[in-house]
Amino acid sequence: MSRDTSRDIISYPDIVQNTFEQANLLTDIISKLRACQQESQILNTTVNLVREVIHCDRAVIYNLQATDRGKIVAESVAAGYPETLNTVIVDPCFEARYIDKYQMGRVRAVANIYQAGMTPCYIENLEKIGVQANLVVPIIATNNEIYGLLVLHQCTAPREWQSNEIDLAIQIATQVGYAMVHLAKSIECADLRQELQQVNEWRELMPKINQRLYASRNRLEALQIAVSETQRLLKCDRVVVYSLQANSMGKIAVEVTQPALSPILGRVIVDPCFDYRYGEQYKNGRVRAISNIHTAGMSDCYVETLHKIGVKSNLVAPILLDNGVLLGLLVAHHCFEYRDWLPAEIERVRQIAMHAGLSLTSARMREKQSMMQTATKTMTEIANHVRSALTANAASQVSAEELSSVLGEMRSLTRLLEQETIQSTQKSALETQRLMHIIAKRLQGNVDRWQAMQQEMEPQQQQVAKLLQATLKSIKSCPL
Repeated sequence: MSRDTSRDIISYPDIVQNTFEQANLLTDIISKLRACQQESQILNTTVNLVREVIHCDRAVIYNLQATDRGKIVAESVAAGYPETLNTVIVDPCFEARYIDKYQMGRVRAVANIYQAGMTPCYIENLEKIGVQANLVVPIIATNNEIYGLLVLHQCTAPREWQSNEIDLAIQIATQVGYAMVHLAKSIECADLRQELQQVNEWRELMPKINQRLYASRNRLEALQIAVSETQRLLKCDRVVVYSLQANSMGKIAVEVTQPALSPILGRVIVDPCFDYRYGEQYKNGRVRAISNIHTAGMSDCYVETLHKIGVKSNLVAPILLDNGVLLGLLVAHHCFEYRDWLPAEIERVRQIAMHAGLSLTSARMREKQSMMQTATKTMTEIANHVRSALTANAASQVSAEELSSVLGEMRSLTRLLEQETIQSTQKSALETQRLMHIIAKRLQGNVDRWQAMQQEMEPQQQQVAKLLQATLKSIKSCPL
């Protein structure tokens, strides 16, 4: 570059008169940059300060986004010149020719774009925005990687950039890099503090959630608590329990959703691939976090099903009973935008699903014991009625032997029920099912016998038959 190649080149006075003034100016710039709380604020502050102190027509920050392109992410421009903010510039030659040089700190001061040996296409791009001279300084940010370029444009005429202007631009770009590193560390520390706070809150909250789950009176109440607490913690759009059924089918058993979404409670969802692809994995405790359903490798039909109910991202955790049976899935949906699930969020959903399964085991056991105790009580009432029928049998043609036989049978069944009530927590569901089948079969026989004798019975004796029927119905409805 020659300072006297053209009389059209503008000569600018020194920005500062001495080192002391320049140091004060730089200190003020550093203070303003460090006060910024967001990356965009740092970038906008930079271009405004640069254009103010160096008196150029335009200052931009060009963020390198790929090997051959970048985007103008901040701009300060004088009135009357084109705005370039958010413009994406493609330069296939940039990566090969310049990236390494700028990474090493290369600074380029061009007094006249027509005399700098630029490619015709690059000159054409600069002409479109009125550039006649430019100054380019790299911005090095985190991990010593280049973030982009601080670029000064002179549009009124070519310009011979002075050494103090170049030095100041370099120092400002350096401080921008420092400010961005400082901001990144501040954000990281803030994130860690927030994560620690969330961990502490979770430690306090989880026992309360568990208390509610284990105090639930039935299956539906426990699942409703699980979905409500999950949505409250994740602040997601919808949470459901997908209850697994036969033939690769499942049903939405419980739901809590945002008002803007259509409810899907009771909807049946078919996924032919579920059993052989995922069933065993979920039985082994698999938790799956999907940030984008279209890139997760799911079957086309399943993606289509999720798309129809507005799902963009989901988080799935298994609900397992204590015997390893997969009852269903606790599923969180994000519908209005894609979402990257955080590790802490994934762990919380896993824990809620786990305790929901354990609480369901306890609830089913309590419900089973309650039903069995009710059946035992009813059997005792039957036995009392049978005894009364024996006393009143003198006026009846029904033999005492028949009544005594039924009474003995009732006593045996009552003892079986009492024993099962006591030992139900120690037996498997299969053992309980077999025993209750035997009781129901024997009770059915007694019902048939009483029905055959009803025509000859007194009202009190007929009441025995009604109680037998009620007991049979109670036993058959007992959860196993």
